[in-house]
Amino acid sequence: MLSIRRYFDELQLYLVINPIVKSVEVVSEEIGGQEGYLRVIIGLPDDSVIHCFEYVLFDGSIGISKYSFHWQDVTGNLICRWDNDPHHPELDNFPYHAHTKDKVSASSEMDIRKVLSEAKAVLE
Repeated sequence: MLSIRRYFDELQLYLVINPIVKSVEVVSEEIGGQEGYLRVIIGLPDDSVIHCFEYVLFDGSIGISKYSFHWQDVTGNLICRWDNDPHHPELDNFPYHAHTKDKVSASSEMDIRKVLSEAKAVLE
């Protein structure tokens, strides 16, 4: 069974060994009972950064309840932000969506691994 502690540990190890990740800063982490959150800043090879937030619940398995992954360039301009805040009910696949400079569009449900896969595809 995957506990929140183990999930966060495995996620942080994944970040450390992932070749696209230049740096990782754990901003905050809290685990209490059946819930936990993790905030990290991931540096990428082009000096862009992804500010990541996952709020997870444990009920026999890990489920990501809330998330935000904000990718910005070296000057702080938005590249993309994926989140599941329920403020765009008009989009397909609500509440999952992505913000870019000019628009908001439907997205699949995301996690840190999927976000890094998207970033890798853009950077290559």
